[in-house]
Amino acid sequence: MIPKSERLTKQDFNGLRPKIIFRGTYVDVAVSKSEVTKFACIVSKKRIKKATDRNTAKRRVYSILRDVRPKNNFFVLLYPKQNAISGEFLKIKEEISQAFDTID
Repeated sequence: MIPKSERLTKQDFNGLRPKIIFRGTYVDVAVSKSEVTKFACIVSKKRIKKATDRNTAKRRVYSILRDVRPKNNFFVLLYPKQNAISGEFLKIKEEISQAFDTID
């Protein structure tokens, strides 16, 4: 889990208009310009039905975010897909770092 100071809050979402800049096999990534880098992992019931699987996907993404960061300041929204649960951790990490490279 990343520190609370680096996670998006409800107040941060007000007026936020992110653009999806990367659609991958495991995650979709949307960004919005900001003064500081903050992250949110959003998993809907529509994509992943079971709560335990949604939590697993979030934990995987947040643990990857400890190591992989974008170079510039953005609000980053990550939307894990069903494949993120069963996919290899290194492949998911590679995909997220590839998405951050396209941002910069």
